[in-house]
Amino acid sequence: MDKLIHLILLSGLVCNPGSLAENLALKGTTTQSSTYSTWAAQNAIDGVRYGPDASTHCTSTSSESNPWWRLDLLDVYNISTVIITAHKSHLNAASGAEIRVGNSLDNNGNNNLVCAVTPDPLSGNTETYSCHGMEGRYVNVILSGDKNNLTLCEVEVYGTENLALKGTATQSSTLYDRLPVRAIDGVRHGTDTNAYCSTTQHQSDPWWRLDLLDEYEIKSVIITARSDGYLDQTSGAEIRIGNSLDNNGNNNPICAVTPVFQHGYTISFSCHGMVGRYVNVVKPGLAFTVSLCEMEVYKTENLAFKGTTTQSSFTWVSQYAMDGQKYGTDTGSYCSATLYESNPWWRLDLLDYYNISTVIITARSDCCVDQTNGAEIRIGNSLVNNGNNNPICAVTSGLLAGHTISYSCQGMVGHYVNVVMSGRTSALALCEVEVYGKFLGFRRKTFLRLKFSSSVDVAAESEKILQQLQSALASHISDFNLSWTQLPEREEEPEEETRSCDKNP
Repeated sequence: MDKLIHLILLSGLVCNPGSLAENLALKGTTTQSSTYSTWAAQNAIDGVRYGPDASTHCTSTSSESNPWWRLDLLDVYNISTVIITAHKSHLNAASGAEIRVGNSLDNNGNNNLVCAVTPDPLSGNTETYSCHGMEGRYVNVILSGDKNNLTLCEVEVYGTENLALKGTATQSSTLYDRLPVRAIDGVRHGTDTNAYCSTTQHQSDPWWRLDLLDEYEIKSVIITARSDGYLDQTSGAEIRIGNSLDNNGNNNPICAVTPVFQHGYTISFSCHGMVGRYVNVVKPGLAFTVSLCEMEVYKTENLAFKGTTTQSSFTWVSQYAMDGQKYGTDTGSYCSATLYESNPWWRLDLLDYYNISTVIITARSDCCVDQTNGAEIRIGNSLVNNGNNNPICAVTSGLLAGHTISYSCQGMVGHYVNVVMSGRTSALALCEVEVYGKFLGFRRKTFLRLKFSSSVDVAAESEKILQQLQSALASHISDFNLSWTQLPEREEEPEEETRSCDKNP
């Protein structure tokens, strides 16, 4: 039977083709505590996650106490993500390992700060860990304990440049030795607040200023508050960006006003490409103090801030999952949540097409991590089944209360990012969803109206038919995606004409 379908054809990049983030590991050199047979350290940075012969594409130490592997990046980077691929048959040979990042070679680099600990056991062959811009030249993987082999099939390292580390800082006054430079030393937390946080004296209109030494298009500013109290010294401050030093830079345009922080919390603010050399933090008014434990400035942007959201049902509003606030005093004021239902979902519409490299998810801090773990992250351009049929980037796992985990999507192309609890009756709670990637480019839209013969139920087989059409058109058109503007409908057959038969002609 003939079917009439309506599709939209998106094709032809017009401008700004995106490029994927660079795997910094491919630039580096490696070593390890020992080598089993031919399983050399360099095998873990050969760009091959899986191969036919593990001994030529995986690294392994001998069985020993506290085995370790180290990557020398040959330069200092702000490391955002480390991705580890384990041996398919020996997941325990990388389970419970510490990922450490830093600049020291004390104890072979194994005393540097911990970015993450791999799950035990590993839930899959490839796991992604967020290091939140930790600064370091060396990336170590160490498996503590007696008589272990450490086996790694691939280690990937991705970084972003924290512009603040290049700049200089000043402030309106200084309390004791809490110098302005402490806020750009790359250390968010430490044992002594006085040693890693900047603080002004108690005064009218206190301010802190970062000079980036050049003009940049600033996408994100990240601020970390004190962990020992005095949260009012970070909350309620204006973040201003611009090129003027009038009034010490405090007259430049406002990017954001900081909300109420919790102890030691870090909050990200989107500045949407504001241009400036100076980044100021100022608290207007009488008798205040400004204290910053870390200020980070990035040219990369959380794409989620550009989009709009919806979800399958409402307990807490969907928009809270992209408000830039991972933590707060009341979970319901900064997290999204659906009702307890079958297959709950949340969707972000990015309003354009992107190569998505990373999705970062934060779970509730008060309870109920089962409302975040086990969810599928799906990315694509289709709204069939509310977008929940798009390809899977990852399945969330390993989240603890209040924790944040980064998932690598390796440049998947998409207009929509869905998080869905497939096949479960549950609530879905998300305290923050961050999306990073490159703008793919504007695409031309062409509407197609096609008619074809089929005996199947087109509505039920819509995705399969779309794939077949995509494959058929691919030999004539390159660089395009098909999606339904509306699901196909069966054309009604004309009713047969009925006539009464008279005996007489």
